[in-house]
Amino acid sequence: MIGRANETMLPCLKHIWQTCFDDTPQGTDFVFSQLLHPERMLVYTLQPDQPVAMLNWRMLPFTTPYGAVTGAYIFGVATLPEHRGKGISRRMMARLHDVLQQEGAALSCLIPASASLFSFYSAQGFEPHFSYKLVEVAAEDIEPASQEVTLTRTSLETLEPVRNQAFAGCSLFGAWDAEYLRFAERENTFYGGETLEFSCYGRTGYAVCQTRQEGTLLVRELAAAPEDLGILLSALHRRYGAKRYQLRLSADFPTRLPGKDTPFAMIKWYDQSHKEPQPGKPGKAPWFAFGLD
Repeated sequence: MIGRANETMLPCLKHIWQTCFDDTPQGTDFVFSQLLHPERMLVYTLQPDQPVAMLNWRMLPFTTPYGAVTGAYIFGVATLPEHRGKGISRRMMARLHDVLQQEGAALSCLIPASASLFSFYSAQGFEPHFSYKLVEVAAEDIEPASQEVTLTRTSLETLEPVRNQAFAGCSLFGAWDAEYLRFAERENTFYGGETLEFSCYGRTGYAVCQTRQEGTLLVRELAAAPEDLGILLSALHRRYGAKRYQLRLSADFPTRLPGKDTPFAMIKWYDQSHKEPQPGKPGKAPWFAFGLD
């Protein structure tokens, strides 16, 4: 049976999350305390209060060059291994689409957890839409910059107006709200990251950084002028001393550094009138970040 979750299901839900996403007990407790809410969670039960599958969603604003639309981010789609292959997640997703349209969503968005899931969700009406250019730079290839840049620790919530302005021209931008940006900041900090603001030649920007294994620093989101990228890399290297730096840049970010186009998120439209940009307003490449990837 498909229905809404409730508080009595919490131990089972944590077991599903930890099993399906290979999360730690600490990581599981963190996401349940900070983000997940029963009223925005569908479950599949075989016995009362004993879920074997779950999915979660959160409403969020999307902006375009010609207006804003309401969308939904779907995440935490999980079925215990012994119950997979029975079409449970497909049935739950179909129910959720009805719920989201009733709540006024023009589209839904999700991040496939693996490359193979892109085809799985394509069969359910989702289409690839958001990607990023993954640029990797080895420490020995970073040239010291003549201009000193000060990196100041800040938060995504504080940067909300700056962030919205930086991505305002995108054909579709998952803007989030202040509450989710607070979660994204806590989540990034929980896993050893920090958000850094900088100024260069009178231009300001920010980088959301997270240290990864084997001496890698990942920049999950970057708002910077293209001409400042080299100076910023030099400043980041002075701060972290990592072996390599991975940057997630928008697909049309102008840089001579080699990058790999990487599919990231998919969308399903409910209101087709918002699907195509208006003539003369195509916008920059779409951008979506801070999903649970």
